[in-house]
Amino acid sequence: MMGTAEFSLPDIDRIIAEDEAADLMVEVSQALGRELARRNLNTRQLLNLFGKVRRIEMEWRQQQRDPEERLDSQIRRNLQLLKPLMVHQAARLRALGPSRDYRESRARGDAMALLIEALGRAIDRVERNSDFRRFLDFFYATLIYLGFYQER
Repeated sequence: MMGTAEFSLPDIDRIIAEDEAADLMVEVSQALGRELARRNLNTRQLLNLFGKVRRIEMEWRQQQRDPEERLDSQIRRNLQLLKPLMVHQAARLRALGPSRDYRESRARGDAMALLIEALGRAIDRVERNSDFRRFLDFFYATLIYLGFYQER
């Protein structure tokens, strides 16, 4: 994974696929949150993404079925659409320009690239309702750790 040796992309595969990987999920989300904070990303910059994930979750909860049943195609579609949203957010952060501390905005754009890589991998592994539940756990834990590690 970009810039951190504390976990790898196959770790994310296990987090999404296995309930038994809860300890690994905590370790990876903590490492990811810490690295995002080190790169000057903060939770305020993820409010739009957070809001979209919450809306998808609310829709999913209204129709929740058997955990091993395949994820509803509309939920899956909305989940996949988080990827271009993250890319757009990264581009906005990189484009702030010299008038608004270009170096810091560049670092935040790079942090978004790391988040895109990690969450994109997680999104691609979601196939069943149980996978989606584990994705939500990973997403929220990462945000919590980001908030904990960011400078105030």
